[in-house]
Amino acid sequence: MFIVFFISSGVVSISKLVPTPGRRTYYVKTCLKKLARKLRKKRGKTGLRGLKLHHDNASSHTCSLTTDFLQQEGLKLLPHPPYSPDLSPCDFYLFPKLKECLRGKLFDTEKELDAAVHCRLQELSKNGFSPVFRAWLSRCQKCIQFGGDYFEGR
Repeated sequence: MFIVFFISSGVVSISKLVPTPGRRTYYVKTCLKKLARKLRKKRGKTGLRGLKLHHDNASSHTCSLTTDFLQQEGLKLLPHPPYSPDLSPCDFYLFPKLKECLRGKLFDTEKELDAAVHCRLQELSKNGFSPVFRAWLSRCQKCIQFGGDYFEGR
């Protein structure tokens, strides 16, 4: 499993999720720190100022370790309604695009799979993700329209 952070111009950070009992600690100390470092490098003097992070309500995303880290870094967190997988750009766009490319393929090693995932993410990044974020805003409006209920297919 991979943790992927992306902005309108492309993928910023990819981390492989290592099965560990300290998943929350791994998420913050590895994934979020890596994200913050890469964003600072990419944005130069602007740093993390003005950025807002969106992720779902998984326990590793909502625990105090994560929220404390985000606050310390000055990263604002956009709220995500419960039971709304149709709102996450990863769920409605990124993961389906990855699955579409990898479906039916066999990999001899985990390293080969990792390389294929990274390659596909680079391909998807070439044109940027601006249309995905426009679709996300449209989905947010639908979520409001349907009172937070699941709306996919309506």
